[in-house]
Amino acid sequence: MSTPIVSKQMMPDLGLSEEAMKSAAELLAKVLADEFVLRLKLRNYHWNVTGPQFRSLHELFEEQYEELADIVDETAERLRTYGRFAPGTMQEYSKLTRLEEQPGDHPSADEMVMNLVLDHEMMVRNLTADSQIAVDENEDVGLEDYFIGLLQQHQEMAWMLRSFLIRQQS
Repeated sequence: MSTPIVSKQMMPDLGLSEEAMKSAAELLAKVLADEFVLRLKLRNYHWNVTGPQFRSLHELFEEQYEELADIVDETAERLRTYGRFAPGTMQEYSKLTRLEEQPGDHPSADEMVMNLVLDHEMMVRNLTADSQIAVDENEDVGLEDYFIGLLQQHQEMAWMLRSFLIRQQS
């Protein structure tokens, strides 16, 4: 007896409309691009930070880009659960990301930290809006929960970085 061959991809039945699944995949693709771009910025800063706080910032940037590596992987896999392919090229990420890069810019250590705080806070705002779309328009509470978990991680990462900028007042 031969095994039947499936000629087309089986679409998951998640209890969502086709339009809701398409919208979820589009949201996740943007989040994936944002996470990847932020991870790349952290890696760049990790390599290029200088100054008296080199060691502590070098380590903090490494911790955060490693955390984002897991988030990138989880987000791509989450996107696949909707029966769509995850973007995986720099060209795709450049088109999809909502974050901005500054090619050729070599900021000071404090400017690096501030840039990262602003990016994490942008991630929080974007994920808040994305979670609203997930639940209000798509009725996808699972995706809403996923986005809320991500935004909480970005809130914590922003706090860690922001705390670094606080100077003791005399």
